[in-house]
Amino acid sequence: MKLPAWLSSTTAKLVLLIALVLLAGSLGFTYFEREGRGEDVFTALWWTVVTLTTVGYGDVVPLTTGGRVTGFLVMVCGIGLVSTLTGNLASLLVDRKVRKRKGLLAVKKVGHIVVMGWNGFALNLVKNLGEAGLLKERGLVLVNALPQDARDQIAYQLDLGDNLEFVFGNIIQESVVHRARPEAAKVIYLLSQENMEAKDADQQTLYAALAVREQTKDVPLYCEVVLPENRKHLLRAGATETLIRGEIASRVLGLMGSNQSVWAFLQTLLGMRGDNVLDFHPLNAEEKAGSWRGLADAMRRADGCLPLALCQFSRALSLGDILDEGQALDKFILELFQNSGRDTRLGSQGPGVRVNPPDDEPLAAYDAVLFLKPGAAQ
Repeated sequence: MKLPAWLSSTTAKLVLLIALVLLAGSLGFTYFEREGRGEDVFTALWWTVVTLTTVGYGDVVPLTTGGRVTGFLVMVCGIGLVSTLTGNLASLLVDRKVRKRKGLLAVKKVGHIVVMGWNGFALNLVKNLGEAGLLKERGLVLVNALPQDARDQIAYQLDLGDNLEFVFGNIIQESVVHRARPEAAKVIYLLSQENMEAKDADQQTLYAALAVREQTKDVPLYCEVVLPENRKHLLRAGATETLIRGEIASRVLGLMGSNQSVWAFLQTLLGMRGDNVLDFHPLNAEEKAGSWRGLADAMRRADGCLPLALCQFSRALSLGDILDEGQALDKFILELFQNSGRDTRLGSQGPGVRVNPPDDEPLAAYDAVLFLKPGAAQ
């Protein structure tokens, strides 16, 4: 006869045996002691629990021979069962802690930041996230196949305590990605591997992006790519935005050739010479009713901020956003998807930024303004 699934673990079997001993001991004590003293069932259960756990308060004791034999059996069973259950529970706790340290357990965080893959730039990425204040209330989950000593070293360097968790495994495997809970994450970063050829690294990044998008279509996914020609493939796979390795560095070096102060200016903007000087302000309903000039003048007068650009946040896209319901064929395609119960979500549209717009630019279509804090220039 096959045992039920809930009885398959050793702990469940021990709990069941202890429950049976408690039941048998309570019934036996009640049977033998009721005639002489009229003990009730609750008193019998109390005595059995105290005896089984070897606490032995002594407030209730058997007086009959049958009651004492019952007590002897309960004590013998208690020594073995309770000690075994305690050891088993301790072993489970230690095993869970070890599995968590090895990155083999699914995380239970919500609104966390996920960094998939690891390379020489990853540590600076995480530190910059911390400096931007994104890790104060949000957990960080690192998904990679680094050896245990390397992960311990990263945990020591970051010093995030319980806010840091690892998921061990290959980033292209859906079972590994699933343990990081990408559907509950705030943002996901996908980094290229350094121990591979450029083509193979980009291919792995592409497969990992597909694995992420199999489980969530709405969470922003920022990817690093090595070869410029592979950028379009990552975008088609659902990446919110991609960054070509070395692209920014090469552009900055080119600008420095004409003016050496460019690098100092960019360092100040990016917070590399002190505190971060860039910030953004979400637009309220009243501000959206105005224009760029009115907003810029108001911010300058209020606290000396220098508005730089208007921002549009990323938003989820569906099949209905790209199909024209006025066209018969597009309407038929949309109805076909909806009637079949298939998901019509296509992912998310990346954020848009318009730098130094004209004075009469209306703000209704924008979500926030990017500005420079007062006194930022050094």
